[in-house]
Amino acid sequence: MNFVLSVQILITALGSILLGSLLGVQPSASFAVGSLGIALSFSMMAIGYGLIFKKKMIALAVGIIVFKYAILGIIIFTLVKLSWFEPLWFALGVASLILSAIAYALKEAKEGNKNVI
Repeated sequence: MNFVLSVQILITALGSILLGSLLGVQPSASFAVGSLGIALSFSMMAIGYGLIFKKKMIALAVGIIVFKYAILGIIIFTLVKLSWFEPLWFALGVASLILSAIAYALKEAKEGNKNVI
């Protein structure tokens, strides 16, 4: 998990700097919000599911799923109303998690682990 989050933060920084220098502050901020939002969601999911598997609590799993998506929906609904928000760059920020997942898969393949799904 730490590797994926580290790569995600690196992608966020590089993408924001690149977009800021090429297209301006609004695309850069939208990308950063999307990318950091997915990193936060990913880390909270890892913590929550770690507790679920440790304590075997079904109610906690349902609560995490319901509240996570409700909170994400409220955040996105609020962001869309902002004047500086650009949905395309936000979506690309969210999609940047794919690059982190690919980096993790390549790292695991290089180390020869057979547990990569």
